[in-house]
Amino acid sequence: MKIIFLDIDGVIVTSRHFIQSKQYFGLEFDPVCAYFLKDILKRTDAQIVVSSSWREGRTLKQIQSIFESNGINEVIGITPVLEEENREQEIQEFINSVGNVECFVIIDDEEEMNQLKTHLISTDFRTGITEEIVEEVVARLI
Repeated sequence: MKIIFLDIDGVIVTSRHFIQSKQYFGLEFDPVCAYFLKDILKRTDAQIVVSSSWREGRTLKQIQSIFESNGINEVIGITPVLEEENREQEIQEFINSVGNVECFVIIDDEEEMNQLKTHLISTDFRTGITEEIVEEVVARLI
């Protein structure tokens, strides 16, 4: 299984498109970034696991509904929220619990990943996913 561990703010929600959603509680996905994410998914057959703070206080079904309202149907999970742990440890816990992760990337705008740093693809909060990031993700997942 190919997985994209996905942050939301700074990745598909950007400062250039900072608009409150009328469909769900939270900000709209930047349409350019949503388009690029769909392109990545189409080209790699990867699945999404949300590692964003958006998962806190929301169920997997609610997260899936938000993505589906943006035309993205590949969300298969969310990382666990572990008290006093960082995002890297939450991602590692998810990988350990699933066991059949063929390859993965982490798309995030601000996290340091220490042991998982080689899997991190950093974005900028202003622009989120760009064409260059699309190509880098695709190269790593194919």
